[in-house]
Amino acid sequence: MMEPIGNPDSIPLESLESVSPRAFELSFQNVSYCVKHKHDRTHSAILKNLSGSFRSGRLVGIMGPSGAGKSTLLNVLSGFKKSNVTGQLMVDGQRLSERRSRKIISYTQQEVCLWPALTVEESLRYAAEFKLSPTIDQHQKRARVRELLHVLGLTGCADTLAGSVSGGQAKRLSIGLELLSDPKVMLLDEPTSGLDTVAAYQVLAHVKQLAARGRVIACVIHQPNSAQLLLIDDLYVLAKGRRIYSGPTGEMVTQFARFGLDCPVSHNPADYALEVASLDQEDDRLKRLMMEEEKDIFDYNPPRLMVEKSVDGSYQRYALSTLQQLRVLLRRTTSCTMRETYQFKARILINIAIALITSVAFYNTGNNADRILANTAVLIINLYAIFFTSIVSAVLVYPRESACFVLESKNNWYSLRAYYLAKIVVELPTLILSSSVFFLIVYYFTAQPFEWLRIGTFALVCLMFGWISQMLGLLLGSLLSVQNSVFVSILIMVPASLFSGFFVPLRDASVLVRPLLYVSFVRYAFEGAVHAIYGFDRPDLDCPEVFCYFRQLKRFLQFVSMPDLAYGYDLLALAGWIVLLMGAVYLSLRRRIKQD
Repeated sequence: MMEPIGNPDSIPLESLESVSPRAFELSFQNVSYCVKHKHDRTHSAILKNLSGSFRSGRLVGIMGPSGAGKSTLLNVLSGFKKSNVTGQLMVDGQRLSERRSRKIISYTQQEVCLWPALTVEESLRYAAEFKLSPTIDQHQKRARVRELLHVLGLTGCADTLAGSVSGGQAKRLSIGLELLSDPKVMLLDEPTSGLDTVAAYQVLAHVKQLAARGRVIACVIHQPNSAQLLLIDDLYVLAKGRRIYSGPTGEMVTQFARFGLDCPVSHNPADYALEVASLDQEDDRLKRLMMEEEKDIFDYNPPRLMVEKSVDGSYQRYALSTLQQLRVLLRRTTSCTMRETYQFKARILINIAIALITSVAFYNTGNNADRILANTAVLIINLYAIFFTSIVSAVLVYPRESACFVLESKNNWYSLRAYYLAKIVVELPTLILSSSVFFLIVYYFTAQPFEWLRIGTFALVCLMFGWISQMLGLLLGSLLSVQNSVFVSILIMVPASLFSGFFVPLRDASVLVRPLLYVSFVRYAFEGAVHAIYGFDRPDLDCPEVFCYFRQLKRFLQFVSMPDLAYGYDLLALAGWIVLLMGAVYLSLRRRIKQD
């Protein structure tokens, strides 16, 4: 039990979540994982019938050369990887249900996923909001956070932004985020990777203390030095997906020596373990060592990995309800947005700049019958500007937060539904403001009719089109890399623009092109904009010349093949695209969570 730190309101870590004081054991048997090769339909075994056990109170180091399967083993044990996996997972000999495994096992990946605009303390506070029961009052949660800052040695940087802390502090913070719910089992993927010797030792020392409090902690550690190795109680050494040693750290050298693998006196035992694991698997000494280690392999292979379906109806995956999750997500996102204003400011400034340039080029064309084609170009340019600023913003922003979202969702912080709703609520105000700034400037300086009906109908089309662009950007960002998303967005927009009805009117479209005009979302947005400006029985335009053919607007609408009273159909088509893309984004995010 920890001693309180100065403040009498401080609460020991173990007091908020019941952690069993008795020793327990996490074990796994016959765990195998294969990768399917699509080109030749063959399989490659990454993990080969691995068995082992990790005991509470002892820090376990998982070692092996690159490609040995260390990280894959943690992905499998944590439940992050499920496809093409066989074996079983048990706690104290009892098979672990799927739901219970997600409750007692936390997984911290090698790549640190933090929200850079939050301070260290704020990151822990929001994690406490998600992971701790709402029956625990805010006073206790704050005390829990202060206690954890002390345990992890982060008190000195509590007010520092997470994006500005050192590598070692970021690693410790990422561990602390999962520690808040006091998981019985913590799996850490290379917590010392990328750190200098001192920082790596500090991280490992803190992890050692956490293990001593009665948890199972297993971490992949690449190449510990002698000082770091002394902190590790047990080692689990892999060689090409097979186990070559599992047991106390101090007995590894003796075990290797029994099979003719003598460690030189001057060698670090960890370095020698990697040398042994890197031997050719046809080496007789290594083969005999593996056979000895694999005596506990059973003769059967379960059809799927390790976990049973739980029938425990009382299990609650998340600490908060969906509505409570949504509230916390909105508060966190608002805090991040208020601090990371560069993206928002850049979007607004770009819209203002393009709007002013467009206004200068097409100044006072709105009621001029002689320049009606130029004024129509203003409408399509308005849509292009909204499209590119909306889609590029979504494409650039989402990949930065997708890794955090996937990890937090898999670790049961919040549901996909809550995240998705929060994402929609947060994106809408930005879209409305940035789009409104653009079309209002252009609308005023190009002298479009100042009638509230036309302003409202035109604004509605712009906002619906912007929302389509935003959802399309989120969809691309969730499926592709940033570079590919930008190229694909251009690839989508160019043909969609060609079939917008502006460059190729419906009456001139060939039989092959006509179907594309009926599915182009740009066409419906363009038609809606034209009807908003020129429809609804607008009076004839001014004609500064002797004769203006398009002075009567009916002629112009016939020229561009616009049917009468089609505005409602245009909105319906845009709404259909919005529903389609929102569903696609949701399914894409769901796929991101479930994929290995």
